[in-house]
Amino acid sequence: MRRFPVFLVCFFLSLLLFQRINAQNYLTDSAFYSQSVSNAVFFYMNSLGKTTHLFNGSEYIFNNHGVTGHPFFAAGQPVKGNIFYDGTLYPNVSISYDLSRDEVFINNNPGQDFNLKLITERIGYFSILNHVFIRIAQDNNIKGYSPSTGFYDLLYNGKIIVLAKRRKQIEQAFKAEDSLKFVQYNEYLIKKNNIYYTVDSKRSLMNVFQDQKDKVKKYFRKSNLDFKKNPENAIVKTAEYYGQLND
Repeated sequence: MRRFPVFLVCFFLSLLLFQRINAQNYLTDSAFYSQSVSNAVFFYMNSLGKTTHLFNGSEYIFNNHGVTGHPFFAAGQPVKGNIFYDGTLYPNVSISYDLSRDEVFINNNPGQDFNLKLITERIGYFSILNHVFIRIAQDNNIKGYSPSTGFYDLLYNGKIIVLAKRRKQIEQAFKAEDSLKFVQYNEYLIKKNNIYYTVDSKRSLMNVFQDQKDKVKKYFRKSNLDFKKNPENAIVKTAEYYGQLND
């Protein structure tokens, strides 16, 4: 069994306590720990190797060879990000999010093929490429629509919440030489007064804000928002404006 100096163990225990107290403020503060804290965690994780809680999972095996594109969010290779896992925040971790399986894996050993699939239920949230993904568990006891269990891209977090459920699936390609390809689909949700609404058109967006419909419609026109061309921008901008009306 590998042993570590007492001062290092004590330091890390205090660091863990600091993390657990402050990690819950992430979604509102939108800021992570200082670089010195990040370096300390990185040093300790590398000292422990795979005995740390973060290295608790199974091997991720890619089995979609021959399919055009990739199943991951935004980047085909792991990118540096932050993950709140099993009650602890880990910064500066190489992360990939598989949209076809709704799974997260890490690789903190560049150049090695071993990728570790994390235990989904232990992930609170993670952030990569300026996107924050939070895990939502389906709740059939809430009023109205309940989103299925999975990771959701937090697009706007105010008095109302805007989420995107991103998925990729394998479909037949148009070109004969590319018989199969990954295609991404996005589903948008708004959470208002603890009720979830699916938004797939300008009309459904306006229906969410019925109490301020005239003002919201006017803002939508003046801002030249186009739901068909850029639904994500239209939803987020409208949600921000609605939040200002109710401040």
